[in-house]
Amino acid sequence: MRKLILGAALAAATFAATSSANAADFRVIKWSITGVCQIYDFSWGFPPIPGDYRKLTPSLPTFAAALSAKDRLARRGRCTL
Repeated sequence: MRKLILGAALAAATFAATSSANAADFRVIKWSITGVCQIYDFSWGFPPIPGDYRKLTPSLPTFAAALSAKDRLARRGRCTL
């Protein structure tokens, strides 16, 4: 039991160390069918599914910056939500 707890703690520490090393890559995307905009973090390593979207912003470092960009796009009428 002690080995299991130690292994779980080691796995959690490894995950925390590797996830903080990856830089965030937030972007605002727009789904083609609905016109809805969404904030997506491309640093996860895989694109959104399904692939019928368009990137509206370049890479943004924080979620707050992406939220601000999405708000500006919505005020200009580029997004439905």
